[in-house]
Amino acid sequence: MTALALVLQWVVLGLHVVVPWRLARLPLAAPMAPVAPLDGKRLWALIATPLLLAAALAAVLTLSTRVDAALAWGLSWPPVSVPALALAFAAVATALGDLLLLAGFRKLEPAGWRVLAGLGATLLLAASFAGELLRLGRGPAAGLAGLAVAALCRAPLALAAGEATSGPVRGFATLAGAILPFTLLGFSAPVRATLGADLLTLGAASVLLLAARFLPLSLRRPAALAGILLAALFLDRTGDLSSMLEPGSTIPDLFLPIP
Repeated sequence: MTALALVLQWVVLGLHVVVPWRLARLPLAAPMAPVAPLDGKRLWALIATPLLLAAALAAVLTLSTRVDAALAWGLSWPPVSVPALALAFAAVATALGDLLLLAGFRKLEPAGWRVLAGLGATLLLAASFAGELLRLGRGPAAGLAGLAVAALCRAPLALAAGEATSGPVRGFATLAGAILPFTLLGFSAPVRATLGADLLTLGAASVLLLAARFLPLSLRRPAALAGILLAALFLDRTGDLSSMLEPGSTIPDLFLPIP
């Protein structure tokens, strides 16, 4: 269930980057022109906010299953740590952008759509770091550099998920498949030593993502989504392994909850 919630979050976060960036390329509609029922800009304006709420509910579900990890890093409400504050500000900014889009999507210039994509990217990065802290919990960490590597390896997975659900599978799936194995560099040695057969899940996810772009058209999207699901299962499993190991962290106190 936690892995499915993670996939849903990736899809929504990826869509908030990929879709506005694509829509920025479309020409502005004439002032008096009627809006088509299935116009891309109108459709995104209508569904962006509900999708963000769905991702928030999925995040709450994830937090409820990893309460100790959430409390360890201050990922609670009200926010009491730098990562939680960054995530909250990014989420609020993105939500406000989605709400403003409802009223002004027809008049929004290409630069405005790119700003929305930038807000989505900011939220994606903040959520990636928070998600990695949640996976880490009280377990041993590979330091701040390891945290950054593991968090940045999550971002292409969300972009690939957004790409696969909104259009043709292209470069993001390939990028995610190529970067995914580097997630191991962000894990501490004790966690890597306990992986065992979980490495097969990681390998299968990477292969599916790498191959998705080169498969027949009818198989590209299922292959990409299957790879994303396997990646979520792998990360969820490593979170369980981390929680069973002795507590230990070399991450600066900056990331800890404010006393």
